[in-house]
Amino acid sequence: MPQRPSNREMKALFHMGEDKALGPEDFKDIGEKTFAGMLKKKWVEEAEGQPGKFRTTEKGRVIHDEEVYFTGRWKR
Repeated sequence: MPQRPSNREMKALFHMGEDKALGPEDFKDIGEKTFAGMLKKKWVEEAEGQPGKFRTTEKGRVIHDEEVYFTGRWKR
């Protein structure tokens, strides 16, 4: 079973979505350590041509979607 994301990781994954490249400076409460942890878990990857910015990977999107479904945050 994959490790569950923290609230900060969930927020970052949610805001990045599939197409946005964001970094720690785009959030007031999410820092470099959070992004470093997600990079280590392979939930995000560095955006090409944009230093300090990250994009979600397929694994990061799956982790986000599974967590939303598991915790009941997503309602039908």
